[in-house]
Amino acid sequence: MKQLFEIKIEKLAMGGFGIAFYESKAIFVPYTAPGDVVDVYVTHERKDHSFAKVSRYVSRGEGYSEPACNAFGGDKPCGGCDWLMLDYKAQIEHKNTLVQGVFSHFIDPGKIYPTIASPQPKHYRNKVFMPVGREASRKLVYGIYARWSHKIVPHEACENHPPIFDAIAKRIVQLCSKAKVDAYDEVQHTGVLRHIGFRSSTDLKEILVVLVTRSGKLPFSGLLVKQLCEEFPTITGIVQNINRERSNIILGDEDKVLFGRDYIFDKLSNTRFRINYRSFWQINIGTMELIMDSIRSRMNPDANVLDAFCGIGAIGLSLAAEVKSLTLLEELPEAIEDARQNAEMNGIENVGFITGRFEEMLPELIEKQCPDTLIMDPPRSGATKESIETIIQSGIKQIIYLSCSPMTLARDLRLLLGSGKYHLESLQSFDMFPNTWHIECLAVLKSIEN
Repeated sequence: MKQLFEIKIEKLAMGGFGIAFYESKAIFVPYTAPGDVVDVYVTHERKDHSFAKVSRYVSRGEGYSEPACNAFGGDKPCGGCDWLMLDYKAQIEHKNTLVQGVFSHFIDPGKIYPTIASPQPKHYRNKVFMPVGREASRKLVYGIYARWSHKIVPHEACENHPPIFDAIAKRIVQLCSKAKVDAYDEVQHTGVLRHIGFRSSTDLKEILVVLVTRSGKLPFSGLLVKQLCEEFPTITGIVQNINRERSNIILGDEDKVLFGRDYIFDKLSNTRFRINYRSFWQINIGTMELIMDSIRSRMNPDANVLDAFCGIGAIGLSLAAEVKSLTLLEELPEAIEDARQNAEMNGIENVGFITGRFEEMLPELIEKQCPDTLIMDPPRSGATKESIETIIQSGIKQIIYLSCSPMTLARDLRLLLGSGKYHLESLQSFDMFPNTWHIECLAVLKSIEN
């Protein structure tokens, strides 16, 4: 029998957990917030902390808002949201507190600015992949994985992505059920349809649909395409992605275009981009526009700018008209080719392109012409220690570092600031992912010599 005990949540932690203390031990509890009084039971015991689940909410803390989603919370909660039980103002306040907690012990708190809210707290995601499966009743369903599992939570009205995604997914599942197209079973490695994916333009006038299947065979694909395009005229492309692997990786290496094109067009800061469903493109363009405003305010018209980890060129190309020269650096050849096409489409000529790893190419770039400004938007793992050391020795006047991980940003800032070569001008956080604990941070550093 599970032993229940009552605790009061005191604060929030990275990962979206509420934290309480019981018998001198930290207790981490999902789907709770400061001020909540809850009965819990331990699920995982550690030496100095434990993880627990809520059995009963005794009372709710300040900022509580009844979740609009019936898949949030419970024994098998959808893994898409952490904080849907908080009103949006409270979410922003808690994100600000988390950022202060990560950085204020080694950065002047006066340089850490309050978190900027998303212009669109709901239906903000322009990309999503939904797993497809069967319930015990054999009914075909789509949804989102439960937290820490591969159990599908059926879901037809998500608060985070546009309702049109759910409308199309629901119709796909209906048509597949009628045609007896089975869902993929990752245990048995049988069935056909694995995931339904979407990528859309910000204005939703272009929607790309991706059907991930176990093999190249997709029964009744012609009828499916015809039906979807008739009912949803904003669909500009339908792609079949074939993933033959016995794994939980979403995408395979093979694509078939069933209708239209395998990319959409979207805009960032009045610059037009061609984006396929694999491209890195920020999930929330409303918030990304605010980030771009902040970056743009730091640009010098006489500056030579290096945009590292550039992807398809979103940040750099959006700034090209406001700087002297721009170099785009990216490890993936297909992404740098997309960046070339995007530059050509926008008539941008003051730009060069380099394919390679940041840590390997940076010394050569510095030797040829040291950039005045380095823009970095690395993956969640951050920059390597080797590349940080190269930056420190480079003489680069300004570093603009965009990060989706406050923890790895803190690690890298410690090295940069600890070198004595740079000082922090500002650290600004943005809410790129409402209803979750995730936070985007923008750090601006200046060379002390300059």
